[in-house]
Amino acid sequence: MRSAVSAILSGTVPDQSMSYPDYQQTPHDHQTLLVVVRHIGRQLRTKQFNRAFDRISRISQIKIQDLQNNSRTIWIRFLRSYPAENNDWGDFQTHRKALGLISIGQCNSQDELNELCRIHESLKVKYTWTLYDSRCILFGLNSDSTVYDEQHSSEGSPSIDGQDGQNVFSRGRLNSGSGDHYTESPSTSIASSEFSMPGGGAVLPKPSCSSDTLHCLGMSYEETSEINDTTSEESASRSESVTGTIHYATLENQEKSASSHLKPLVTPGNFKARTLLYPTMDMSQSLELDMDEFVKGLFWVLESKRVDKLGLRKADRSLLLSALCAPFEKKDFVGLDLESKNNKKRADGRLKKQLGDLNLQAGLPGEAIAHYQSAVEILKSVNDWLWLAGALEGMSAASVTILYPYIRRSPTLQRNSSLQCMELVKFKNLAMSSANSLPPGLDPAELNSSKGSIKNCLSQREIQEKYQEAVSHYGKYRQAGVIETEASIKAALVLIEQKQILPAADFLQNAVFISLQLTEEEKMQRFNALSDLYSRLGFHRKAAFFKRVAAMRCVSPSNPHPNWNLCHSLLLQLLDGYNLSIDPNEPDKFGYYGWARLQIQVLQELVGTAKKKGNNSLATRHMTLLLHTMLPHLNPAERGEFSMQLEMLSKDSEGIPTPIALENGLIVPPVHLSIIPLVKVFKLIQPTPHLRPEKVEVKNPTDEISPFVYTPFVGNRDRVAKDASKADFCWVEGELCEVNMILENPLPIELRLSSICLITEGVSFHVNSNVISIPAESTMFPATLTGTPLGPGNLRISGYSTYTLGVKSNIRLKNVRAMKCPHIDVEIVAALPLIEVETSKPKSEFFSSFSDSIVTSASVSVLMGESQECSITLTNIGKVPIETLEISIDSRIDKRISEIFSWSDENLQSQLPIQPGTSANFTVYIYGAGDFIGQPDYQACDTISTSSLQTGNTNSIDGPSSLPSRLGAISERLRSSTKRTESSASRSSAKSGGSFNSFSMITPKTSMTSFSKTYEAVLKLKYSGGPGRHTGHYRCCGVALNVEVAPALYITKWDTLPGESPSQFYIVLDIYNASQHEMELNYAGTKKILVEKLESCRIPIPLDKCSVAEIEKGKEEAACCQHIVNNVDVKWILPDCSGKATLEGIRLTPEMVQLATVSPIEWEITINGEMAKPEEMHFETGEMINVDVCLKNHMRDELQDVQLSLAFYQDYQNGRCNYRLDSRVAVIGNDSVIIPQIGPGNSFQHSLSLIFFVSGLYKVDFKCNRKDMNTLSADTKIQGSPQQLAWKYNPPLDFQIN
Repeated sequence: MRSAVSAILSGTVPDQSMSYPDYQQTPHDHQTLLVVVRHIGRQLRTKQFNRAFDRISRISQIKIQDLQNNSRTIWIRFLRSYPAENNDWGDFQTHRKALGLISIGQCNSQDELNELCRIHESLKVKYTWTLYDSRCILFGLNSDSTVYDEQHSSEGSPSIDGQDGQNVFSRGRLNSGSGDHYTESPSTSIASSEFSMPGGGAVLPKPSCSSDTLHCLGMSYEETSEINDTTSEESASRSESVTGTIHYATLENQEKSASSHLKPLVTPGNFKARTLLYPTMDMSQSLELDMDEFVKGLFWVLESKRVDKLGLRKADRSLLLSALCAPFEKKDFVGLDLESKNNKKRADGRLKKQLGDLNLQAGLPGEAIAHYQSAVEILKSVNDWLWLAGALEGMSAASVTILYPYIRRSPTLQRNSSLQCMELVKFKNLAMSSANSLPPGLDPAELNSSKGSIKNCLSQREIQEKYQEAVSHYGKYRQAGVIETEASIKAALVLIEQKQILPAADFLQNAVFISLQLTEEEKMQRFNALSDLYSRLGFHRKAAFFKRVAAMRCVSPSNPHPNWNLCHSLLLQLLDGYNLSIDPNEPDKFGYYGWARLQIQVLQELVGTAKKKGNNSLATRHMTLLLHTMLPHLNPAERGEFSMQLEMLSKDSEGIPTPIALENGLIVPPVHLSIIPLVKVFKLIQPTPHLRPEKVEVKNPTDEISPFVYTPFVGNRDRVAKDASKADFCWVEGELCEVNMILENPLPIELRLSSICLITEGVSFHVNSNVISIPAESTMFPATLTGTPLGPGNLRISGYSTYTLGVKSNIRLKNVRAMKCPHIDVEIVAALPLIEVETSKPKSEFFSSFSDSIVTSASVSVLMGESQECSITLTNIGKVPIETLEISIDSRIDKRISEIFSWSDENLQSQLPIQPGTSANFTVYIYGAGDFIGQPDYQACDTISTSSLQTGNTNSIDGPSSLPSRLGAISERLRSSTKRTESSASRSSAKSGGSFNSFSMITPKTSMTSFSKTYEAVLKLKYSGGPGRHTGHYRCCGVALNVEVAPALYITKWDTLPGESPSQFYIVLDIYNASQHEMELNYAGTKKILVEKLESCRIPIPLDKCSVAEIEKGKEEAACCQHIVNNVDVKWILPDCSGKATLEGIRLTPEMVQLATVSPIEWEITINGEMAKPEEMHFETGEMINVDVCLKNHMRDELQDVQLSLAFYQDYQNGRCNYRLDSRVAVIGNDSVIIPQIGPGNSFQHSLSLIFFVSGLYKVDFKCNRKDMNTLSADTKIQGSPQQLAWKYNPPLDFQIN
């Protein structure tokens, strides 16, 4: 391919008569009548001429009834210009003859009319040997040849572009469209846009071409220059001032206009053409009718010539040999014997071939094929290769018109600057697909019937073979290079229609190797046409190659007038072939397939071309595209080089993220450097826990409460899928917000970002621009983007903006590979206050926090029972006042935290609101809560040992033994017991010297001294204020409190003893000093005792008995324990601190409970008529002592089966008591009585007398016994032995008998 291109560019060939190939020709053009339409004069603007040409060119075919009433379809081809050299080949191929001429101009005076007529006659001379007829269309004149009044139209005289464009748009709206609607003319009324004519109806298809498209590349250089000259002259006249234009129209032509309005204008005498006069373009409704009539006239002339040729005698055909020849053959017939048999056959064959051309143009393709076949046979016999090739091509063209009526020239797109590049490609594909649609006026059924009725029509394979043979015969003549090129292109078009891609490529390859003598501009047109054909084949890379060659010919050194604009435009068109696009966001273009080196080279050429044409901003845009899209394919050296080039280009024109509109209307989209730097992580940072706003949860009272523990329906009823683009946290108005990014610098140089900031939508957001420098080839560079929301609402973060290498880029998150969503929405909460917390205690070194909103901490060490204070200062460092403040304590481990911490809410609420910049103080009271009741000795028993220690058969809890003996016995028995069984209880009872019940908590000294407990809690501060408070938002922060509680003392043993009076009892405690200092104990109000470190002491504390009259049955123990806890006041004092011990957690046995509670029976005992006294009473031996006992029931229930009894004994004060006093005392009456029932509030009275016979000290014990299974302990019920309950009169009476 490259060798062929080199031959085209540098090869030399002999002169040829044809000017240049017509790359727009199709096989269907063989049946068209060629009409040339020219723009004459200076009054008619190019825009108006283009409108008129579009209307005329829509009449692409008409139907005519011939003399035999057969319908024929005549096709017409309109061209703006046609070189005379190509017209000379009209004898060889009749469709190359210019049969008609139409000139279009405008005049408003006689002189201008004369000039236009002269130009028209000069154009006729150019095609005088082939013209059948001509028309001169003049605007600005009425039908009576008078000048049209300019007050009704601004088209008659020069005017400014804006006025002209406005008038054209307002009046030509209907005509500039599809041509289906027309307005009525003042002189002629047309009822419908469909014209019925005697010879047939004119069909108005879509426009076939436009003057400002690449179709102009197929025009001759002469035509292009003429159009350019007309345009330049027009623009020169427009450059005059508006004032000068008005004077020119009013002063100089005032008299001529006045006279011309009255007198019609007259054409010159030598003007033989027919003139069509129209006032304006909008008032030319009969233009299509006139053109229809003109075309019909051409047909009848053509038909007459065809009939004349058919009627030519065979003897006269040889005389036409000199006329039936190609231009370069005329010199070969000089001196040639035309009467020879060979020349006669040649003349006959050429005549047959020409008859085939005329029949094809006259709408008789079947007869044309028959003539072509005859010509082929004759010409082949005489070796007339050129005309044989023409006959073969004509036969193939006639067959193509029958088999493929769809291969028509597709309408060229009008360039619209509002269309983007991708939209233009879509419309182009749509136009190409529309070329396969059936032309207007043709019935598919009619075409199908004509295919079968025409004989000798070539098949698809035969068409390809005939074209191939014709091209091979054309190649034998160097002067027929243009015709050979056109034949190859036509064959390729047919094969494309047949889906024969490779054979079509062979024909195009043959066209490439044909050497033609062309100028640089014609070479550019040739390469551009080949590129378009290869694109239709699907050879996009080869098409791009030829398009690139065409672009380079525009600025080649041998081109005297380099056109950098056209070169740049062609380079943009070839991007698709190299899998490139000016839009970096176009899918399936970058990063998937392509040829990286070629793509880089093409983009570099785009940069250089844009710079040459003086568009520095476009050069910067192309270099940005190169660096952005080709970065993965560049080596480190190229990356650094191109980066420096981009930075240098941006100094002349900064790269801004706005589209650039080119001269041809193409829009170059902005290029954003999304990979320089490359974002690996883009993450929104939620506020720290203590700054995080929270919403007050409002429970709906109407919510349904399911009766089921779990149901899958309630939870999923309104469940909504989580939106990945919605942040699960909120930001606060007026506070700094952060976004973390991890950046990668792919360049081998340090990348400096002069600015990088967020791109947001929604609420107003103040972004902070950062300046950072990323080291060369850094892969993990952290960066933080910040900003401040200025109002509440929804904030959408859609991307970020950078300024680097002189290019500003707005990168959207949807284009960031690391992002899964196109944007991120964050809710902005109204402004909230901000608090700062300080404490008076030292901070904790460490703590296992279960809250994430902690702002500070405090560490406190206390002893059990000690109290300390911690002062907390709250400072409002925000911008809105603190209006509400709630304090709570939270601990998920310890339930007794509420006992340790306390504060005054009233004191804090009195200091609200806290204005910005001010402070408030409150005190947290810390108490060293702990269990003063000693830990159980796990080596002795598995659980807390609750024993009922028994001796003898009685259940008395008020035995005569002393306190030391009782506690000693309790301790000894608790240490020796391992099981709470009946046998162990009996063994321990046998060893006991007294009867009592008690608790004992034994803990080794080593564990006691080292035991300490740490309590952790969080003091939560929930506060709000300002606008955020009205929206239901608040903040929460916390203070971590770490309290270490060390033991001060333990209560290891306790017991109850009878008091000095019936209303009192003693609680006896063994207290162990667990501190390292001597401890002073204060108890019982005024009593004190010193306890050495790590030593124990025993203290008795008198207490009033607990009344259980109003206590529910079964809750007596709890009431007694609470009574003891509330009334026992034991204070300890150490050198540097003090505290108070409590008996919280103490437990009592049923015997202890009965001793500590007020008896349900009220005793009233009188001795000899006097109330009994606790002191000794003296009597004489043998004296009768009268005793009266009154029992009153204080319980809410009645007492049943109560036994009242008296017991006499002597206490020897050595731990032994003598109960055998039968010989020493006599009882007159009953010493034991059974009381069946004592109702609530009722009394029972019993009397008896006593006589002592022996002197001494006697004790009399009064008691009541009752069997009640409901009051037995659990252990007793398990053992299955009932136990009697006893109530005694305390203390026993002392009788001193003298």
